[in-house]
Amino acid sequence: MAHRPDNEPTALYRLYDANDTLLYLGISWNPDARMELHLIDKHWVHLVVRRTVEWYPDRPTALAAEAAATAVEKPLHDSSWRKSRVGDRPQWVNPEGQKRVENELAAEIEQGRHWLGKVLMSGAVAKRFNVSRPTASNAMDVLHERGLLERWHYGRFRVLKGPDKEDMEEFKEVREDRKLRRAYQIWTVAELREAMKDLPDDTLISARLSGRRAGLPEQRAAEQHDPEHAHAPDSL
Repeated sequence: MAHRPDNEPTALYRLYDANDTLLYLGISWNPDARMELHLIDKHWVHLVVRRTVEWYPDRPTALAAEAAATAVEKPLHDSSWRKSRVGDRPQWVNPEGQKRVENELAAEIEQGRHWLGKVLMSGAVAKRFNVSRPTASNAMDVLHERGLLERWHYGRFRVLKGPDKEDMEEFKEVREDRKLRRAYQIWTVAELREAMKDLPDDTLISARLSGRRAGLPEQRAAEQHDPEHAHAPDSL
């Protein structure tokens, strides 16, 4: 993320869990926006129950306050204060969240709730299941090994098991709706006035300006053979 000018007010924020353990601290000119990013890329963010914010007049002052607070308070998920002992570094894993994503996403695929070839993005899956992106990616890697997903591109996986997209009910409804929208008639202004005279004022109407009469192919064919058959519908 690009930095704002150094002379802008900058916040030092702290994130705590239910036991009041300091999980993380950082600085940002917009702590709310930074929290939105943490929801995507921090595996521990589901533990956060409290946040504090201290404002400083500029970024250099906030940076100095951050360094001092980090050295003294030692946030659990910030390894910058750990320099010597490798074993003290936090473990960047969330096994509970990963297992939840694995189980629920696998069940959805087995139940045919995702069409064959659908692309699932690890970032979207992470946000949906409230886990970090690495956690979601690890879970999707497991489903890849189980033959349910295929690695498609960086951060993207394709569904390998499920119905064709055209066979899913949600898309059937869309196609029928489009077919109906193509089946409307084109009227003259006089015909429209006559047809609309008894309609309530809040009636929704869709019309298209054209030099020819539209409609379903079989309807236009009938009108060509029998001009008397052509008439405006009773309502819109």
